Amino acid sequence: MTELIVTVGEPEREAPLLDYAFSLARQWHAWVTGLCVIPIDAVVMALPDAAGLLAAEERDALADEAWWQGRCKAAGVGGGWEVARGVYRKVVAERASLADLVVGRLPGRPASLQDASRRLAETLVHGGCPIVLVPDDWVARPAIGHVLLAWNGSAPAARAARAALPLLRMAARVTVLDGTHGLGGKTGAPLREWLARQSVSCDWLPFQPRGDVGEAIHAEAGRLCVDLLVQGAWGRRRTSERLLGGATRHSLRHSRVPLLLAP
Repeated sequence: MTELIVTVGEPEREAPLLDYAFSLARQWHAWVTGLCVIPIDAVVMALPDAAGLLAAEERDALADEAWWQGRCKAAGVGGGWEVARGVYRKVVAERASLADLVVGRLPGRPASLQDASRRLAETLVHGGCPIVLVPDDWVARPAIGHVLLAWNGSAPAARAARAALPLLRMAARVTVLDGTHGLGGKTGAPLREWLARQSVSCDWLPFQPRGDVGEAIHAEAGRLCVDLLVQGAWGRRRTSERLLGGATRHSLRHSRVPLLLAP
């Protein structure tokens, strides 16, 4: 059975994150686990009676299982509730090892970018699981309608496409934003042929931005009214960095649509 993990804390309880996660779980017939992390860091441990405070917070979190099961029942999906203490990004990364997808919140404030990037990187690298980040102001609608796949022929972009394959198969429409033009014929992995073998029908849109690549990708996402943007994370080669590597940071800072990134 498909396994989704949703990271849940106080800011997420009324956020569009939960509506998106349950919509995706219904569409994917997935089991959805709410994961509440009781964070342990130097600041917490320096507080008087830190152990008592952590224990109280854990008791309160465990009591939220009834609330979560109520949300699952209302959404018509099966689910579970887990509470864990530890360093946030490490807990999520370890738990993600037994998941098909992690769904988390994309904070809207630029000041949160550094922390969000660090947590994301830890989950991707150590958890080995793709992650979907949902913007705080996302307007709920069917989770997988129109998917935009940003493509530049790089290994990170190929891994993102592979990770997103179940969602691409569910999508009502898939558009490939093809940035391989003008690269001297070196287009990397044969995405067009691979998608055809996977029975994924796509529209192909040539992509040759003259300005900032990240801005151009998101301009297309807005113009096409997509429901999900799939892109490679932190490309290393020159062509990858030019087309999508720098775009990762732009997406984390500015994305107004759910964003799928993969290790």
